[in-house]
Amino acid sequence: MKPVIPDHVPPERVVDFDRFTSPVLQRCPHQGVSDLFRNSPDIFYTTGDRGHWVVGSATVARDMLRQPDKFSSDPVHNPANARKPPTLPNQCDPPLHTELRRIINPFFSPAGVQKMEQGIRQLAGELIDGVLARGHCEFVHEIAQRFPVELFMRMANAPLQDREMLVAKVDRFTRAPDIQERLAALGELGAYLHGMIVERQHTPGDDLVSLAIHGTVQGRALTEDEKQGMVNLLFLGGLDTVAAMLSFIMAYLGQHPAQYRRLVDNPPLIANAIEELMRVHGVAGMERGVTADMEYAGVQFKAKDRLVFLPHVYGLDAQMVEDPMRVDFDRPVSSHLVFGSGPHRCVGSHLARLEMKVFIEEWVRRVPAFAVDAPGDLPTRGGLVWSPVAVPLVWPTDAAVAGSTP
Repeated sequence: MKPVIPDHVPPERVVDFDRFTSPVLQRCPHQGVSDLFRNSPDIFYTTGDRGHWVVGSATVARDMLRQPDKFSSDPVHNPANARKPPTLPNQCDPPLHTELRRIINPFFSPAGVQKMEQGIRQLAGELIDGVLARGHCEFVHEIAQRFPVELFMRMANAPLQDREMLVAKVDRFTRAPDIQERLAALGELGAYLHGMIVERQHTPGDDLVSLAIHGTVQGRALTEDEKQGMVNLLFLGGLDTVAAMLSFIMAYLGQHPAQYRRLVDNPPLIANAIEELMRVHGVAGMERGVTADMEYAGVQFKAKDRLVFLPHVYGLDAQMVEDPMRVDFDRPVSSHLVFGSGPHRCVGSHLARLEMKVFIEEWVRRVPAFAVDAPGDLPTRGGLVWSPVAVPLVWPTDAAVAGSTP
């Protein structure tokens, strides 16, 4: 049964949309949801996914995300987002949020990320060379769910043989339409990670999990819930988001050979191209809760109203980006909010950028031309993180060149 529309929601602000099951998410979701937003109020209410507001305007979203005092990540203000085990620091606000992020910043700072480039490049080359000679691959499962995932598991010193099992649990949490199934998947993931936490408490190493759980906040050790929450969120982000975005990007390049050829002919363009391709292929959203009754952007909110933000398509908002549907590798880097905004901006943004840049560089070195081996638009999945279902690629083997990583 769908939730009842609250009394304070005017009928003209109600739009039929479910971020898990709406048909618009099953093919070309960025175009479809962008069209929906363009023809809807800047902030609208939906009864989908247990009922919540959706912020469709990029400029309004950016402003709201920068005001955690009004629009909070704490489940106290959004009971529907309360979950056990927790995910931290995205379920708290400054100053605790700032302190928790500080613990893991050394791994994700520009300097920390740069130290990983050689390993990133080596793994990218190995995975590409592993499929190169046969002239085809299914990119999502054969490469995307291995490349950033294996890199993250090395950072966390997690057993590589558990990769598929962990990816499956994260997939259920991020994309299952039923909230009870999502919570069950999170519980299973948390139970697995609890064993790792206990182990690293007794025998810490120089890995990301050890760093997270041995940190301090405000002069004290982390609580058990805080340790669990930190590690939960690291795995949820590390095992899914880059894989999804890279899959969208490779699908786009395979469907636009002339633009791909520009990268082959001019590899220094790749860094700017990645920024533009991320702008039009966002994958992850976020929730907030309203902290008090208020009027904002012409909307009457009640305390504990749910707010869902979809940065997936904010880069396609004409109020933020000129001619947003045109993919232009020469465009000056534009605002897109793919990594969020405000104090909760994604801590892994520098690593994600480097992973995608390096992968495309290594692919370009080996594959002068390729295509998506499927007619029409590829099927996609909605949820907390959007992703293609599969991206079948094909390329001529007589032109491909296996390369040793420089």
